[in-house]
Amino acid sequence: MSNNNKELAKEILENIGGSSNIHNISYCMTRLRFVAKNDSKVNVEQLKKLPGVLQVIKLGDQYQIVLGGIVDEVYREILSMQKESIDGKDEGYSAIAEDSSKKTEEKGTVKKYLDLFLTTLSEIVTPVIPALVASGFIKTFCVLLSVVFKVPTDNSTYQILNIIADTLYDFFPIIIGWSAAKKFQTNIAVSLMILCVLINPKFSNLFATMEQVTFLGIKVTNVYYPCSVIPAILAIYFLSKFEQILKKYLPKASHSIAIPFLSALIIVPLTILFLGPIGVWGGNALSSLFTSLYAFSPILAGALIGGVWQILIIFGMHIVLLSMITVPNIARFGRDTVIMTHAPSLICQIAAGLAVSLKAKNPEIKRNAFALSLTSFFAGSVIEPVMYGVNLKYKKPFLFVCIGGAIGGAITGASHAGTTAPVAFSLYTIPAYLGPGFSGLLTGVLVGALVTFVLTYIFGIDESIE
Repeated sequence: MSNNNKELAKEILENIGGSSNIHNISYCMTRLRFVAKNDSKVNVEQLKKLPGVLQVIKLGDQYQIVLGGIVDEVYREILSMQKESIDGKDEGYSAIAEDSSKKTEEKGTVKKYLDLFLTTLSEIVTPVIPALVASGFIKTFCVLLSVVFKVPTDNSTYQILNIIADTLYDFFPIIIGWSAAKKFQTNIAVSLMILCVLINPKFSNLFATMEQVTFLGIKVTNVYYPCSVIPAILAIYFLSKFEQILKKYLPKASHSIAIPFLSALIIVPLTILFLGPIGVWGGNALSSLFTSLYAFSPILAGALIGGVWQILIIFGMHIVLLSMITVPNIARFGRDTVIMTHAPSLICQIAAGLAVSLKAKNPEIKRNAFALSLTSFFAGSVIEPVMYGVNLKYKKPFLFVCIGGAIGGAITGASHAGTTAPVAFSLYTIPAYLGPGFSGLLTGVLVGALVTFVLTYIFGIDESIE
């Protein structure tokens, strides 16, 4: 680890009130996320001034420090400064043993509970991103083999690679459950055992061999659990609460046997009877908002998604939509045509940054905008450097990004373009977007980027903003 990152970690820790002020700390691909015990000890303005910090955002009770590609090293150094071992505890979560939801729950307002729900959902999905990236790029590689190199799809090597990519979709509740178990601080082994029941072929076969499946006389609803997110989160949340009750009332000597036994005995039926179906229906309701809009008008859906996507990125909510809509769509239909309409907006960020680099008169602003634009372009889907370092900083370019993203998204939606992997559009992931509508996608990207570039260049920026 470089000395610069060590110094940055030290300064971040100092400006968030020290390790004693941390309720919970985690990280994703570009952001350090933490909940403070005392918000008054967090110096947001000073954090924003630190070299290496792109932006500081607050969502509910969670602070998000945007660091880009160095976030992993900074996170590990912060844990090291707390004298905590990260063995078995890094994967996106710190060793701090306090549930970040407790602080929010104490306030009890509707807004706080909504913030808590969104933050919790994001925190659970975020550690799963590496698996989504791995699956997505392997799927992209399979498409490349088939389309460019003409490898037959019945080739055993191709099929094995395809199985590796598709396995994530079939066992997605298990991976989500692992992350949820860490978030809710419950037994991971028991959590995964409970969720394995939902995707066990023997369980699903009951509905094919029996006229009606019941448990203690209560009808069990036949729902599709692979690729689902909400059922796993609900099951593990209730497991964590049930464990707390058992620990409170059962003799301590019986904990090692009684708690796992009773947890599985109670939570599995509760999940297959109530929590699972409710979770699937809830997830489907969210998905249907977008799919129904897309079915009504792909152009309108594309414009909406493309126009607001960069705003969703600011709050980290784009991850939730990717996991709850893109992943299930790819698993069921082989491609996603709905959420992927945001693709042009990513390139619009780079176009805006390049326009600033050409329009600005200040040499430092020109160099910074050009460097950050190139960084985001070659970093693939990681557009935070140019977004926070240039476009959001000067405000108008970000507005033009949203306009260009909406126009590009509308064109993409009209073409019915799609992606076969849960990867963001970039120079490296083009193979995943090959297929019907690809030319329309490229048109949307080019038109959206051109509109953004021209608007940014014409209206310029306020160079007095520091």
